Amino acid sequence: MARDNNPLTTYGLVAGVVGQVGCIVLLVILATILLGLALDEAFGTRPTFIFVMLLVSVPVNLAALFVYTRHKARQMHKAAKLKEEELRE
Repeated sequence: MARDNNPLTTYGLVAGVVGQVGCIVLLVILATILLGLALDEAFGTRPTFIFVMLLVSVPVNLAALFVYTRHKARQMHKAAKLKEEELRE
């Protein structure tokens, strides 16, 4: 059986992961802004907690992206390994 070297398949997978990463970043930033607004409202300090939570969102985003991309890379590696084994048989 011939090996599937179609670059569109690879680019499609990469585009999907990049889209998911973008959504994760957006969700983390929105969550930290909403939490900052809620804390500012509760304590009566208008811009303080928003800025603090936005600063906190940077390392949280980096950690989330690292964990997610490592997870997806392992999934893709396992799928590629299984496909290679199927082609050998």
